[in-house]
Amino acid sequence: MRLPAVVDYNFHIRPVLSDKCFACHGPDKNAREADLRLDTEEGAYKALKETAGMHAIVPGHPDQSEAYRRITSNDETIRMPPVSSNLTLSDYEVRLIERWIRQGAEYKPHWAFVPPEKTEIPEVDDDEWPVNEIDHFALAKMEMMGFKPNPEADKAHLLRRLSLDLTGLPPTEKQLEHFLADDSREAYERVVDELIASKAYGERMAM
Repeated sequence: MRLPAVVDYNFHIRPVLSDKCFACHGPDKNAREADLRLDTEEGAYKALKETAGMHAIVPGHPDQSEAYRRITSNDETIRMPPVSSNLTLSDYEVRLIERWIRQGAEYKPHWAFVPPEKTEIPEVDDDEWPVNEIDHFALAKMEMMGFKPNPEADKAHLLRRLSLDLTGLPPTEKQLEHFLADDSREAYERVVDELIASKAYGERMAM
C-alpha cells in the first residue's frame, strides 16, 4: 500500500492510535498505563517517567521516539501494543507512523472542531475516471491503497442499486424503461430527484 506524501494526523494517524493505543494511553485516566497519553501533543512529547531521558515521540526523529521503538521491537516484553491486547499494527500503519514522526509529528484538533476550508483537488494517476471533484478525492484514496475502481455499472443495475438504497424497493418496470430511454447527461440526476421526491423515500427515511 502506497504511503501518502504528507501524513495528516486527523486523517491518517488518529484512527490508528484510537484503535490500537488510546485504550491504555488515551483520555481515560483510570485506564491509562505508565502515565502516558498519546492523544495529546503535550502528553506524547513530554519525558517518560519509566524511561529516563526518553520521550514517546520526538518530532522529526523516529529513531529517538520510544513509542516508535516499541511498535517496531521484536521483544514481546516491550512491544506495543502488548501481546495480551490481541492488537497489532500492520506494516503499513507502522510505516505511516514513522513518516508522520519524520515529518514533524504534528497533532491537530479533532476534525469536528476544525473550521472547513477549501482544499486543493488531489492529483490522480487515472485522470479520465473522475467525473467531478469528489471523484478525485475518492480515486486518490483508492490509488494510495493500491485499489482500482470497479467497472461502471450498466444503467439497469445502477437504477436498481439507487432505488433499493433510497426507497428500499426495486424500481418499477415503468421507471426502468423511462431511465433506459433517457440518454441525456442529466438522466441519473433526474432519477435521483424523482426517487427522493417519492412517497417511498419519505417512508424509508421515517423508519
